[in-house]
Amino acid sequence: MKRLLCLLLTGLLLFSAAACTVQLPPSAATDPTEKPVEPPFEPETPSEPITEPVEEPTEEPTEPPIELQPIENPPIQPGESIDHPPIDLTDPIPPIYSPMGGAVAVGGYDDFSNLLSAALLSGTQNRNLSPISVYLALAMVAEGANGDTQAELLQLLGCKTIEDLRGICGSMLESLSIDAEHSTLDLHNSLWMADKINGAPVTFHEEYLKTLSDIYRSEANTVEFGTKSASKQIADWINENTRGKINVSPDALNFDPSTLAVLINTIYLKDGWADTFDPDRTEPGKFDAPDGEIDVDYMNRTDKNSVVRMGDGWMAYRVYLNRVGWVTFVLPDEGVALSELLGSPDAIDRLLRSGTEQKYDVSLKIPKFKFQDRMELTAILSALGLNLSFSPAADFSGMSDTPCRIDSVLQESFIGVDENGVEAAAYTMVAMRATGFMPVELEKIDFHLTRPFFYAIESRDGTVLFIGTVTVPGEE
Repeated sequence: MKRLLCLLLTGLLLFSAAACTVQLPPSAATDPTEKPVEPPFEPETPSEPITEPVEEPTEEPTEPPIELQPIENPPIQPGESIDHPPIDLTDPIPPIYSPMGGAVAVGGYDDFSNLLSAALLSGTQNRNLSPISVYLALAMVAEGANGDTQAELLQLLGCKTIEDLRGICGSMLESLSIDAEHSTLDLHNSLWMADKINGAPVTFHEEYLKTLSDIYRSEANTVEFGTKSASKQIADWINENTRGKINVSPDALNFDPSTLAVLINTIYLKDGWADTFDPDRTEPGKFDAPDGEIDVDYMNRTDKNSVVRMGDGWMAYRVYLNRVGWVTFVLPDEGVALSELLGSPDAIDRLLRSGTEQKYDVSLKIPKFKFQDRMELTAILSALGLNLSFSPAADFSGMSDTPCRIDSVLQESFIGVDENGVEAAAYTMVAMRATGFMPVELEKIDFHLTRPFFYAIESRDGTVLFIGTVTVPGEE
């Protein structure tokens, strides 16, 4: 019986399998080695968008004001160091864009600018500084440095490599150039080289000269330092490229005969206000100067719906120029000394970049002003960490095989603000002194006037003024 039941079940199973088997036609037979063909893609029907409730806009929380403490800012003495945080070189340097378009500055320059400004601006006297002029002049010096000397310069200039520095300076020189009818921004660089020192010839490396020409657009000139001719050529070049706003006297440029090279940057700026000041609205008023009230002429106008930045103890306002950019004016609150707002790179950065913005109708009153400034920067730069460059151990072998060091760094500047706009100029001059030069030993000869002699007194152009002979010296 059991055997019969098993046979019946087996038969039923075979019949079911045969009924479910589908025979493919010959055209549908597939090669087992071929990949299966996927069915064509059919896009899904888009679902209805989900509408979320729109939240009412909320005001962003106002940043707490920055607390500033009064900072003593005594003058820097030669050899004194300034305690400042090192410039961070670990992160990529982001570009900063100008209103003209294009990157004109990077973090490395901004850090240097804040650092130098904090060291030089005490808020107790008129000062006018062009950080970019100092930066470009030192950058040209750094191109001729090697080893630790170059590393020290790059650290101060906020760069990890000399290629980074070239990128910064090349970008600035490319972008910061305006030559329009009423707007000018002009930068020039130059290298002045000694031909001989103590009678020994001096040569400058071709690669260094090419870099200064290609990257810094610098011209190169050969002069004989220690002569009035050299001083006059350099003074004339400065006067020309600062459009006569800094009239340098050749008598003020007394170069030592051991000067190997002088590197100079000039900057000239002239631009009108985007919204002009009516001269008829200029009126006299009082200005609360450190030594008491003085009489000044104030320019006046009203700016509608304009942004004012507020910080702890100050407010800032931008007055826009036609093409170059703007002038940021920072006004301390009543009872707050300007010196309290300065004193550190972070403080300078806060005044330029931070604060809470709010729109007002601004009644603007700006005093007309104009002055010149002169700063010897050697001690300041030494205090900021530039030590090797000023020492006999400096390595500027990339510039010349003649050993040298930085002898002095000088900046002179001019600033003028009136109803027409702003005019400013500056030059920065770095003098390189040859080191380790031994005087040339020459054959000695006696020139003793112990017998009758002839003489002639001549002017500088060779004109004979007096002439004669002496046969019996003495008084008659």
